[in-house]
Amino acid sequence: MQTRNVAVCDKLGRRLKTYPIAIAKREGGPTDAEFAEEALNRARNDKLVPEHEFDSLTAQVPQKIKLWR
Repeated sequence: MQTRNVAVCDKLGRRLKTYPIAIAKREGGPTDAEFAEEALNRARNDKLVPEHEFDSLTAQVPQKIKLWR
């Protein structure tokens, strides 16, 4: 499993909640879009905002950083 913390934000960019999202590893690895989709699904299930506001939410997936050694 590959896990990343994904922030769900409102239409003004304010962070509402951060979800730890785990997706099974596979060749090529999961995409940022898959992590974002899963975080938004969890936000909907948690009823983070009223349903009529849901389409204004965004997900911010942190970028992987490689350290040079």
